[in-house]
Amino acid sequence: MRIPERLFVINLAFKTDRLDKFQASIPPSLGSIDVWRAVHGDTVQHPDWWTAGRGAWGCYRSHMQILEKCYNEGVESYLVFEDDAVFREGFEDLYWQFLESLPDDWEMAYLGGQLLHEVAHPPQPVNAHCYIPYNVNRTHAFAVHKRGYHKLYRHLSTTPFVNGEHIDHHLGRLHESGRLKVYCPGKWLVGQDAGPSNISGNVNSISFWVDPERLSNPAWMVEKPKTIYLEAPKEVAAELRLRGWHQGYWRNEHELDRGVCAAVASGSPESSLARWYQFVASECVRSGHKGVCLYHPSLTWDVVRQFGFASFTRIRAATLAEAEAALAEFDKLPEQPTPEPRDEPAGVPEARTEGCLTNSTKRHLCYHIWPDREGTWRRNVAQLLQRIDQFDGVRSIGVVTDAESETLSAVQSAFAGHRINHWVTFPNNADLGQAVTFAPLLQTVSRESGVTFYGHANGVTSSSGARVDRLEEILYQANLGDPEQILTNLETHPITGAFKLPINVTGDGGAYQYLGSFFWFRNSDVFGQRAWHEIPASQRAVEIWPGRLFSGDQSGALFAHTTEALDVDSVWDLIQSKFTAC
Repeated sequence: MRIPERLFVINLAFKTDRLDKFQASIPPSLGSIDVWRAVHGDTVQHPDWWTAGRGAWGCYRSHMQILEKCYNEGVESYLVFEDDAVFREGFEDLYWQFLESLPDDWEMAYLGGQLLHEVAHPPQPVNAHCYIPYNVNRTHAFAVHKRGYHKLYRHLSTTPFVNGEHIDHHLGRLHESGRLKVYCPGKWLVGQDAGPSNISGNVNSISFWVDPERLSNPAWMVEKPKTIYLEAPKEVAAELRLRGWHQGYWRNEHELDRGVCAAVASGSPESSLARWYQFVASECVRSGHKGVCLYHPSLTWDVVRQFGFASFTRIRAATLAEAEAALAEFDKLPEQPTPEPRDEPAGVPEARTEGCLTNSTKRHLCYHIWPDREGTWRRNVAQLLQRIDQFDGVRSIGVVTDAESETLSAVQSAFAGHRINHWVTFPNNADLGQAVTFAPLLQTVSRESGVTFYGHANGVTSSSGARVDRLEEILYQANLGDPEQILTNLETHPITGAFKLPINVTGDGGAYQYLGSFFWFRNSDVFGQRAWHEIPASQRAVEIWPGRLFSGDQSGALFAHTTEALDVDSVWDLIQSKFTAC
């Protein structure tokens, strides 16, 4: 790829300090960058249908004007920055690597941004330095080729935007549609500088969002951020937030997280803060913050240390200097031990009562496929589709592909005509098997009420034959054939499956597994505990996962719990007799 023909930086005329700082930082490889005088949303008032604010209107119109100029003049390609753009150390080498790796069909390319929906739709690698993103947010550094001018212009001219969105959110919808060839580097080359936002008015810290190459690896899902309990004046807490201690985005006028405030005001904050922590910790890992920082003037260490949902490191700082000294020692400080959960056996939480499950209980689906070329996966999908209408909640399909498999598009075609909410896709890793997609699949239903079924295309790595085919039928009929029996069993057990068998994996988990690793669980019981996302890096991860969360006494069985290996023919006769009688 040649370097873009025209380069621009968008700047409000009175923001001379921002422009001076940007121009002083321009890497030599970029050469001359023209200043584009931004539309000032306070002066050029937006129409009545625009509801995203004056700053967002100015941003939208400024980008549209540059697109219109280049489109009208036939410019081959352009690269546009906003004046708060900052260049990554090593930009020169990374920039040339990205340009050389960019496919010839590119229509839009982001040098900086933030990937959205990255759990269900991780970026897909094209090569070592270039990725295909699902939805890129932010507009501080991107390039456009004339091949994409018409598509981009038509989309941005379709107004009003959905839900009063900003231009970056609206562009994200175009990315998701697949109508535009969009690419991004493995490492973001450009971030956003610290300072007040022209759009939101908030004071932001320097932001380099998590790199696409990291998000393409499912291991990031199970990372645990450092967790800080902070005792400091609010001014110090505010400064630490700007320096990367994530205190939540939903802040009030006192710069306190609203969720934390509501939890403290409730008088019994632990359960509410546990939900807050689960959400903020995920944000922290995704956004590359230094750690989760729990801060509220009314909290005390004696209270916080009793919380069982996280391990806290206590930092006390009366001044910013003390805080900086503590930050310098951050990685050396041992975390306070988390107390064992109270009133329940160590490591195995007591199953909570969900209440009466009825036919109105939402049923969600998480399903994994390696589309083997022998076509075993297709038989599995046919079995699933016979019964897919019972899943009235979220439906998520995980697909792993490699040189020995069919393609993602082949799998998606097999589900044509059926609603699928999330496609979770990764390169196959034979050493991890189902574990590659397991945590990302669970994440797609982790905030949903109701119950979830997990299954996978069974037998894709086994020799074909009558016994394998029969086992497939057993798994689907036994686990999905009687929805009423499933709900009845889940009323008294947080997790269940057709047949519960012994397992012998020393040190890896509980003493049982479910036949075929097909099982159902109550969402509230799984996602209400902190260990649900601890997925071992092993082919047997999904097999041993139920026993890590729930004891043998807590787990149910739709047909039988046996200490002996099951004979396929005997099980087949049992299943046939039940459903023939029905």
